[in-house]
Amino acid sequence: MLTNEQRSRLGEWVRAVAPRAVAFARSLVREPSRADDVVQEAFYRLLRKADEYDLERDGLKLLFRTITNLCINATQRDKELVSLSADEDRPIEVPDRGGVAPDEAAAGRELESAVAAALQKLPALQRAAVELRALGLSKEEIAEALGVTPTNAGVLVFRGRKALAAELGLKDSPESA
Repeated sequence: MLTNEQRSRLGEWVRAVAPRAVAFARSLVREPSRADDVVQEAFYRLLRKADEYDLERDGLKLLFRTITNLCINATQRDKELVSLSADEDRPIEVPDRGGVAPDEAAAGRELESAVAAALQKLPALQRAAVELRALGLSKEEIAEALGVTPTNAGVLVFRGRKALAAELGLKDSPESA
């Protein structure tokens, strides 16, 4: 049983890491509501065993690993159906592009779309490794989050970046992870 002080510290930890967790899940799932559900489930699973883990020290790695596993399970289990009808009840969200020239904004949207499409073509572990690296994690942290060796984590990042570069038509190969 957790004390009130431990619960308070865990609450602070959840608030601190939640934005990174949601960003990571959205990069893997690409559907915001589904990604939010995955993150909520991951937090639930970790907090349920909070007395067994030191979440303040190891929680971020465990959280990323749980999110990765839940996303892999969800994508392998569920094949999404595409609807041909638009959601007319939902308002269209227009991002604030204030201060950006229209041609730069269009190029930015085009690049975002191309990168997102290229990421979707990567195998789940490579995509997760590349996303975790983009979030600033080291090879060791990626390895722990994905349940692989640090060498394998480096290989996943390298191959993922190489595949992205090839898909995007970039001439230079990516740097070593």
